[in-house]
Amino acid sequence: MAYNHEETVLGYSRLTGFLLYGVFGGVGLVLGYFIPSIAAWALTLPWIPFEGPIKIINSLNGFWLPIILAVLGLIAGFVLAFIAIKELLIITITDHEVQLKKDGYKQIIPLKDIETLFFDGKQLVILGKSGYELFRDKYDDKTDPVAMAFEKHGYPWSKEGDPFKNEYRRWVPDTPDISQAANAVFKAREIALQKEEGKDIKDLRNELEKLGYVVLDEETRQYWRKVPN
Repeated sequence: MAYNHEETVLGYSRLTGFLLYGVFGGVGLVLGYFIPSIAAWALTLPWIPFEGPIKIINSLNGFWLPIILAVLGLIAGFVLAFIAIKELLIITITDHEVQLKKDGYKQIIPLKDIETLFFDGKQLVILGKSGYELFRDKYDDKTDPVAMAFEKHGYPWSKEGDPFKNEYRRWVPDTPDISQAANAVFKAREIALQKEEGKDIKDLRNELEKLGYVVLDEETRQYWRKVPN
Protein backbone atom coordinates (compact mmCIF):
# COMPACT_ATOMS: atom_id res chain seq x y z
CA MET A 1 0.00 0.00 0.00
CA ALA A 2 1.36 3.41 -0.99
CA TYR A 3 0.24 6.79 0.35
CA ASN A 4 0.84 10.33 -0.79
CA HIS A 5 -0.99 13.60 -0.17
CA GLU A 6 -3.49 13.01 -2.96
CA GLU A 7 -4.02 9.25 -3.45
CA THR A 8 -3.65 5.79 -1.96
CA VAL A 9 -2.66 2.80 -4.11
CA LEU A 10 -3.44 -0.73 -2.94
CA GLY A 11 -2.85 -4.17 -4.44
CA TYR A 12 0.54 -3.39 -5.95
CA SER A 13 3.78 -1.75 -4.83
CA ARG A 14 7.38 -1.67 -5.95
CA LEU A 15 8.14 -4.30 -3.32
CA THR A 16 5.41 -6.59 -4.74
CA GLY A 17 6.81 -6.16 -8.25
CA PHE A 18 10.36 -6.75 -7.05
CA LEU A 19 9.35 -9.94 -5.23
CA LEU A 20 7.30 -11.34 -8.11
CA TYR A 21 9.91 -10.63 -10.77
CA GLY A 22 12.68 -11.77 -8.45
CA VAL A 23 11.03 -15.05 -7.44
CA PHE A 24 9.65 -16.03 -10.87
CA GLY A 25 12.78 -14.87 -12.66
CA GLY A 26 15.10 -16.60 -10.21
CA VAL A 27 13.22 -19.89 -10.35
CA GLY A 28 13.16 -19.77 -14.16
CA LEU A 29 16.89 -19.00 -14.27
CA VAL A 30 17.84 -21.90 -11.98
CA LEU A 31 15.52 -24.42 -13.65
CA GLY A 32 16.72 -23.40 -17.09
CA TYR A 33 20.37 -23.77 -16.13
CA PHE A 34 19.88 -27.24 -14.66
CA ILE A 35 17.54 -28.60 -17.37
CA PRO A 36 20.36 -30.60 -19.08
CA SER A 37 21.28 -32.25 -15.77
CA ILE A 38 17.63 -32.90 -14.97
CA ALA A 39 17.12 -34.43 -18.43
CA ALA A 40 20.12 -36.74 -17.98
CA TRP A 41 18.83 -37.86 -14.58
CA ALA A 42 15.27 -38.37 -15.87
CA LEU A 43 16.49 -40.79 -18.56
CA THR A 44 17.86 -43.09 -15.86
CA LEU A 45 14.33 -43.69 -14.59
CA PRO A 46 12.48 -46.84 -15.77
CA TRP A 47 9.64 -44.74 -17.20
CA ILE A 48 9.29 -41.04 -17.83
CA PRO A 49 6.66 -39.07 -19.80
CA PHE A 50 7.79 -36.94 -22.76
CA GLU A 51 10.80 -39.20 -23.24
CA GLY A 52 11.33 -38.00 -26.82
CA PRO A 53 11.85 -34.28 -26.02
CA ILE A 54 13.98 -35.21 -22.99
CA LYS A 55 16.26 -37.32 -25.20
CA ILE A 56 16.65 -34.39 -27.61
CA ILE A 57 17.68 -32.08 -24.75
CA ASN A 58 20.09 -34.69 -23.43
CA SER A 59 21.66 -35.15 -26.88
CA LEU A 60 22.62 -31.48 -27.13
CA ASN A 61 26.15 -30.62 -26.05
CA GLY A 62 28.19 -27.54 -25.38
CA PHE A 63 28.92 -25.19 -22.50
CA TRP A 64 26.52 -22.70 -24.10
CA LEU A 65 23.43 -24.90 -23.60
CA PRO A 66 22.87 -24.28 -19.84
CA ILE A 67 23.49 -20.56 -20.37
CA ILE A 68 20.92 -20.30 -23.19
CA LEU A 69 18.37 -22.33 -21.25
CA ALA A 70 18.98 -20.20 -18.14
CA VAL A 71 18.31 -17.02 -20.13
CA LEU A 72 15.15 -18.55 -21.61
CA GLY A 73 14.06 -19.61 -18.12
CA LEU A 74 14.67 -16.08 -16.83
CA ILE A 75 12.55 -14.61 -19.65
CA ALA A 76 9.77 -17.15 -19.00
CA GLY A 77 9.84 -16.23 -15.29
CA PHE A 78 9.53 -12.53 -16.11
CA VAL A 79 6.58 -13.27 -18.41
CA LEU A 80 4.82 -15.21 -15.64
CA ALA A 81 5.48 -12.36 -13.19
CA PHE A 82 4.03 -9.85 -15.67
CA ILE A 83 0.89 -11.99 -16.06
CA ALA A 84 0.55 -12.33 -12.27
CA ILE A 85 0.82 -8.56 -11.78
CA LYS A 86 -1.66 -7.92 -14.58
CA GLU A 87 -4.22 -10.15 -12.81
CA LEU A 88 -3.91 -8.25 -9.53
CA LEU A 89 -6.70 -5.86 -8.61
CA ILE A 90 -5.02 -2.46 -8.24
CA ILE A 91 -7.05 0.17 -6.40
CA THR A 92 -6.19 3.87 -6.59
CA ILE A 93 -8.21 6.03 -4.20
CA THR A 94 -8.45 9.82 -4.16
CA ASP A 95 -10.81 12.14 -2.30
CA HIS A 96 -12.97 12.37 -5.42
CA GLU A 97 -12.90 8.97 -7.18
CA VAL A 98 -11.66 5.40 -7.09
CA GLN A 99 -9.85 3.78 -10.01
CA LEU A 100 -9.84 -0.01 -10.35
CA LYS A 101 -7.49 -1.83 -12.73
CA LYS A 102 -7.30 -5.56 -13.51
CA ASP A 103 -6.55 -7.70 -16.56
CA GLY A 104 -5.91 -4.60 -18.66
CA TYR A 105 -9.31 -3.05 -17.86
CA LYS A 106 -9.76 0.20 -15.95
CA GLN A 107 -12.91 1.50 -14.25
CA ILE A 108 -13.29 4.88 -12.58
CA ILE A 109 -16.13 5.49 -10.10
CA PRO A 110 -16.73 8.99 -8.69
CA LEU A 111 -17.29 9.23 -4.93
CA LYS A 112 -20.59 11.06 -5.52
CA ASP A 113 -22.01 7.92 -7.24
CA ILE A 114 -21.15 5.55 -4.38
CA GLU A 115 -23.66 4.58 -1.68
CA THR A 116 -21.44 2.17 0.26
CA LEU A 117 -18.47 -0.20 -0.03
CA PHE A 118 -17.78 -3.50 1.72
CA PHE A 119 -16.12 -6.89 1.40
CA ASP A 120 -18.16 -9.99 0.56
CA GLY A 121 -15.62 -12.62 1.55
CA LYS A 122 -12.57 -11.64 -0.52
CA GLN A 123 -14.59 -9.69 -3.06
CA LEU A 124 -14.61 -5.91 -2.96
CA VAL A 125 -18.13 -4.63 -3.65
CA ILE A 126 -19.06 -1.04 -4.50
CA LEU A 127 -22.78 -0.22 -4.39
CA GLY A 128 -24.18 2.73 -6.27
CA LYS A 129 -26.89 5.06 -5.02
CA SER A 130 -29.29 3.34 -7.45
CA GLY A 131 -28.91 0.03 -5.56
CA TYR A 132 -26.90 -1.61 -8.34
CA GLU A 133 -23.41 -2.98 -7.87
CA LEU A 134 -20.97 -0.69 -9.61
CA PHE A 135 -18.09 -3.09 -9.01
CA ARG A 136 -17.43 -6.58 -7.66
CA ASP A 137 -14.15 -8.46 -7.93
CA LYS A 138 -11.70 -10.48 -5.87
CA TYR A 139 -8.96 -8.74 -3.90
CA ASP A 140 -6.02 -11.03 -3.10
CA ASP A 141 -4.25 -9.04 -0.40
CA LYS A 142 -5.21 -8.21 3.20
CA THR A 143 -8.61 -6.54 3.45
CA ASP A 144 -8.15 -4.34 6.55
CA PRO A 145 -5.87 -1.79 4.82
CA VAL A 146 -8.50 -1.40 2.07
CA ALA A 147 -11.21 -0.39 4.53
CA MET A 148 -8.81 1.98 6.30
CA ALA A 149 -7.79 3.62 3.02
CA PHE A 150 -11.35 4.21 1.85
CA GLU A 151 -12.35 5.64 5.22
CA LYS A 152 -9.25 7.88 5.19
CA HIS A 153 -10.46 9.42 1.93
CA GLY A 154 -14.01 9.89 3.19
CA TYR A 155 -15.79 6.96 1.48
CA PRO A 156 -18.89 5.38 3.10
CA TRP A 157 -17.39 2.05 4.15
CA SER A 158 -19.82 -0.52 5.63
CA LYS A 159 -18.38 -2.68 8.41
CA GLU A 160 -21.65 -4.67 8.51
CA GLY A 161 -21.35 -5.78 4.89
CA ASP A 162 -24.11 -5.76 2.30
CA PRO A 163 -27.09 -3.63 3.41
CA PHE A 164 -29.29 -5.70 1.07
CA LYS A 165 -28.14 -9.13 2.29
CA ASN A 166 -31.61 -10.04 3.65
CA GLU A 167 -33.27 -9.33 0.31
CA TYR A 168 -31.50 -12.06 -1.71
CA ARG A 169 -33.45 -15.15 -2.75
CA ARG A 170 -32.06 -18.29 -4.32
CA TRP A 171 -32.73 -18.71 -8.01
CA VAL A 172 -34.32 -21.93 -9.22
CA PRO A 173 -35.27 -22.68 -12.82
CA ASP A 174 -38.40 -20.85 -14.00
CA THR A 175 -38.74 -18.77 -10.83
CA PRO A 176 -42.20 -17.19 -11.22
CA ASP A 177 -41.24 -13.93 -9.48
CA ILE A 178 -38.79 -12.85 -12.16
CA SER A 179 -39.19 -12.22 -15.87
CA GLN A 180 -38.90 -14.91 -18.53
CA ALA A 181 -35.92 -13.11 -20.04
CA ALA A 182 -34.13 -13.04 -16.68
CA ASN A 183 -34.81 -16.75 -16.13
CA ALA A 184 -33.17 -17.49 -19.48
CA VAL A 185 -30.07 -15.49 -18.51
CA PHE A 186 -29.91 -17.21 -15.12
CA LYS A 187 -30.00 -20.61 -16.84
CA ALA A 188 -27.17 -19.65 -19.19
CA ARG A 189 -25.19 -18.25 -16.28
CA GLU A 190 -25.66 -21.43 -14.23
CA ILE A 191 -24.01 -23.39 -17.04
CA ALA A 192 -21.17 -20.83 -17.19
CA LEU A 193 -20.66 -21.19 -13.43
CA GLN A 194 -20.51 -24.98 -13.72
CA LYS A 195 -17.94 -24.71 -16.52
CA GLU A 196 -16.05 -21.91 -14.70
CA GLU A 197 -16.20 -19.65 -17.75
CA GLY A 198 -15.21 -16.40 -16.10
CA LYS A 199 -15.92 -14.01 -18.97
CA ASP A 200 -19.42 -15.41 -19.59
CA ILE A 201 -20.17 -15.29 -15.84
CA LYS A 202 -19.30 -11.60 -15.75
CA ASP A 203 -21.03 -10.73 -19.02
CA LEU A 204 -24.25 -12.48 -17.98
CA ARG A 205 -24.14 -10.71 -14.60
CA ASN A 206 -24.14 -7.44 -16.55
CA GLU A 207 -27.10 -8.64 -18.64
CA LEU A 208 -29.07 -9.37 -15.47
CA GLU A 209 -28.32 -5.89 -14.16
CA LYS A 210 -29.76 -4.45 -17.36
CA LEU A 211 -32.93 -6.43 -16.61
CA GLY A 212 -33.06 -5.03 -13.07
CA TYR A 213 -31.50 -7.86 -11.03
CA VAL A 214 -28.40 -8.06 -8.86
CA VAL A 215 -26.94 -11.55 -8.50
CA LEU A 216 -24.82 -13.08 -5.74
CA ASP A 217 -22.94 -16.39 -6.19
CA GLU A 218 -22.17 -19.19 -3.77
CA GLU A 219 -20.19 -21.71 -5.82
CA THR A 220 -22.69 -22.59 -8.61
CA ARG A 221 -25.73 -21.36 -6.67
CA GLN A 222 -27.18 -17.99 -7.65
CA TYR A 223 -29.05 -15.61 -5.37
CA TRP A 224 -30.88 -12.56 -6.65
CA ARG A 225 -32.58 -9.36 -5.60
CA LYS A 226 -34.71 -6.97 -7.63
CA VAL A 227 -33.63 -3.35 -7.84
CA PRO A 228 -36.60 -0.96 -7.59
CA ASN A 229 -37.16 1.19 -10.65
